[in-house]
Amino acid sequence: YGVEVEDKNGNYVGQVNHVIRDSWTGGIRKFGVWNPKFEKDVMLSPEEVQEMKPDRIVLAVPVQPEA
Repeated sequence: YGVEVEDKNGNYVGQVNHVIRDSWTGGIRKFGVWNPKFEKDVMLSPEEVQEMKPDRIVLAVPVQPEA
């Protein structure tokens, strides 16, 4: 929680706000990223993560706020 997230282009996406886990395995199914530019949390799956670093998560996809 609180880890910063950036998209594949290096743009700031937000901070991890909550995590949804699989009730059977305990693995992460989705995680919500909060940013005041978005009307709601951006929900991302572990498959969209390119790299996890100690201080941030780098996504394999670009993320842009809706116009």
